[in-house]
Amino acid sequence: MQFSNLKPRTLVLATALTALLGASGCSPTTIDPVTDPNNPSLESVTANASLTQINALVTGLEASYRLGHTNNGSYYQITGTLGREVIILASNENRWYAEILGTRTTGLDNAAFYSTGSYNAFARMIRAANVLRQSTQATSVVTDAQKQGIYAFADTYEALGKLMLLNLMGENGIRIDVADYLRPGKFTTGSAPALINIRQLLDQGASELAKAGTSFSFPLSTGYAGFNTPATFLQFNRALAARVALYQGDNAGALTALAASFYSRTGSLATGPQLTFRPGTGGDEGNLYYQVPNSNGATIVTVPDNFVTEAETGDLRLSKVSLRTSPRSLSNSVGTVSGNYDPVVYTSQTTPLSIIRNEELVLIAAEARAKTNDLTGAVADINTIRTRAGGLPAYSGASTQADLVNEILRQRRYSLFYEGQFWVDLRRLGKLNANPTPSISLAYAGTGYKLFDRLAKPFAEVSWDNANP
Repeated sequence: MQFSNLKPRTLVLATALTALLGASGCSPTTIDPVTDPNNPSLESVTANASLTQINALVTGLEASYRLGHTNNGSYYQITGTLGREVIILASNENRWYAEILGTRTTGLDNAAFYSTGSYNAFARMIRAANVLRQSTQATSVVTDAQKQGIYAFADTYEALGKLMLLNLMGENGIRIDVADYLRPGKFTTGSAPALINIRQLLDQGASELAKAGTSFSFPLSTGYAGFNTPATFLQFNRALAARVALYQGDNAGALTALAASFYSRTGSLATGPQLTFRPGTGGDEGNLYYQVPNSNGATIVTVPDNFVTEAETGDLRLSKVSLRTSPRSLSNSVGTVSGNYDPVVYTSQTTPLSIIRNEELVLIAAEARAKTNDLTGAVADINTIRTRAGGLPAYSGASTQADLVNEILRQRRYSLFYEGQFWVDLRRLGKLNANPTPSISLAYAGTGYKLFDRLAKPFAEVSWDNANP
């Protein structure tokens, strides 16, 4: 995370507080005890915290989003493999190209790195949001309006963390009652109650932003340039609300949220808050999704051939992959898994990650319009993506709702490649199979392989519920 605009003392406190709030034992519902007297205790920030401590908690919460992208089971790699966007060929870890591809007869291992890495990371993010909220409630160093801004930030980030968890868990559900980490609520029955809770948090955040005045009392990183006031942060909040509404099947609600966001057919498709990196600064390791092209390291991320062969001729988004000069092949119990292409979406260690951007918003608008029978409007949004992102001619296919949804899925595949979206899209659209549409197939989805629609509920969570019925 880039924090070049933050003071050194704030960075030091943020680092310590993030470590405190992010500490994890076997379960994300627990916090390891902090015994170092030189580091802050949880009690020190939940009882009349200073402004410096509050600001550090905000900084730590913003930084916590990166945790899901910097572990050995990072979010884009896990979701990318489950959705067959990428295949990870690791000569020292065959679970990437065996178990996650469904070759294990007993299914996914709920104690494996792929079941716990990103899950625990986003659980810590939710915990950090709750501590920020509790600390703000118990302090007198900020005004009521400033508190509203802090609450809004906490609510928006808690919603984002829960959405990431739900994307991993699917119909397993998630815990939504987590304010008391010693007595967390049970998992929701399915995804619907969780989506309701996430949207309520975002709506609550929007209401708080309306009472937060014209500026925040806390700093945000440069990744939030253009979205660092209550009014502009609201646009980000509404963008997330549009995504959630789409997942709920509330297409009219998605369009309403988009109207208050930064959606634009003519604006930059790259506009939106980002997770930024400065390797070597404050423990920042850089963007770990960056991979040197043609690397022959022990672990390489590859892209199935069909990403290229199923693209339209001349699609500019094929620049997101490059042909390897030395393909890699490894074997699992079913057969040979090969990788001929590298992902080059992230071209350096400083390439930022979009949290949500206008390109996705245009695609959300297209789908919501198609599903509310505004087929003309849907085609206009589709053509924005085809011509501006893909360099392709305007859409000339059939204009039934079903055909447009298939076309939108195709555009999402290429516009949002390796961004943790495609697997979720296939699942929510009921297309998680070997041949989702006439123009899309999934690699390694035939005999001997299995497509999973969710990760297994982590072993630590199962154990907690067994011990606390």
